[in-house]
Amino acid sequence: MALAKTIATQFGVDSTYWNIGAINEDFKNKKLEVVIYGYVSKEARDNNSEPVGWNNLYFNGDDYIQDATRKSVYEKLKTTEFADAVDA
Repeated sequence: MALAKTIATQFGVDSTYWNIGAINEDFKNKKLEVVIYGYVSKEARDNNSEPVGWNNLYFNGDDYIQDATRKSVYEKLKTTEFADAVDA
């Protein structure tokens, strides 16, 4: 699973394919850190190219997802700057 959304990067190319690279859950403090990587395309990701974009997002308080799964995190990402992203 991934998200499709075009976002300009600092390298002068757009990232259009975003996938979760890491989910770090702090059970005690009820915090979630998500690292999402952006690629030029799905094909670039499938060919093991390096990401050209990345973002760290944090969910805590009412946004915290206990026992987060990739699926639940992708759904939560759609409430952030990825709200207009589509499943890829």
